[in-house]
Amino acid sequence: MFSVLTLRLEHDYFADKQWRNAELEATEATQSWLQRYQLTLHHNGACWQLYATQGSSKQALLHYLLQSQGLQTLEFWLLQPQSDFVTFTDLPMDWQGQLAFNSAYCKKSTEGSLELTAKNVSQCAFKAQAIAKITFNLSDLLASDHYRISMRARTTQWVYHLIQRGQTRLHKPQLRDKKNQIMFTTPMHYRNEEGENTWLSDSGEVDLPMQQVPVPRFELVDTQTLDSKSERSISRTVISALPTPRSDQIYLEQEGSLRRVQSHIYVYF
Repeated sequence: MFSVLTLRLEHDYFADKQWRNAELEATEATQSWLQRYQLTLHHNGACWQLYATQGSSKQALLHYLLQSQGLQTLEFWLLQPQSDFVTFTDLPMDWQGQLAFNSAYCKKSTEGSLELTAKNVSQCAFKAQAIAKITFNLSDLLASDHYRISMRARTTQWVYHLIQRGQTRLHKPQLRDKKNQIMFTTPMHYRNEEGENTWLSDSGEVDLPMQQVPVPRFELVDTQTLDSKSERSISRTVISALPTPRSDQIYLEQEGSLRRVQSHIYVYF
């Protein structure tokens, strides 16, 4: 048994970029060739491999399929519920369609594998839950059999709604980044529809990436002036780890001619 093809799936949204919940499925035409020549598809986490049990080597098998059988490509569907994929992937919010990957269009990655470059295609040739079609040219597989697909996570402006429901009173609240990289706007006070005291603060011009397992990094700090004459004050941490946005908390905000993708997070204290 030997490997004909290795494909690693990466996505910034998932922990360690391991895109584990996507599925690779051969197209009907490719599946008939796989069965005929006993090639089987296996995966371990986010790494997919195509193995062969016939032939003396990868080179010999691919040369035979190319020259004697006239087979030019192996094609696969990349499957995942499209609504979920669009939510956490760096694509237009109203994106519908299918991505195309082809081994003829790739670039070298730092790990030595070849990174396939995505291209948008029309809505023709749809398959249920297919977000992409991947084409491997046998002539390319002769030269290299290690590939990867890497997708970026969606970034959004984070908007916090801090709603008072307990006895805690805020005097001069501020959202702080423990990494000292993001400066949130000064919280603006208003009353919501229920008449509750609410403070609104956002990440300004900075958009933050969505993550399946985010690490809390923002905290709510309140400063109270003790003496107006000497301007003595005391600061305390009200919430040490503010919650991060869920994938169902995304909104498209129209700001004049610009459209901004926002994540709204409601925090009760």
